[in-house]
Amino acid sequence: MFYLLRALVISAILFSNGCASNPPNPLTAQQIENICQKKKNEASKPTTNLSLATGSEGPKYQIGITMSSDYLAGRDPNDVYNQCKMSYN
Repeated sequence: MFYLLRALVISAILFSNGCASNPPNPLTAQQIENICQKKKNEASKPTTNLSLATGSEGPKYQIGITMSSDYLAGRDPNDVYNQCKMSYN
């Protein structure tokens, strides 16, 4: 029992050291641009999606409408974009 407990403690220490020593990779300029452009688009209009599937019970259809909080608040999409860019710099 002692050996099992000791092995678990050592494993936990090694695992936590491995996690702590690997910092996350920073976002590239292109990734930031894509994120902020998406936020700008979401602030300008609602987005919709249509899902079609077939199964043993026949075809299924789903329609979804997504509205961002920026769109609902009536924020200017350009302001949303600029604030997003500033938050990543």
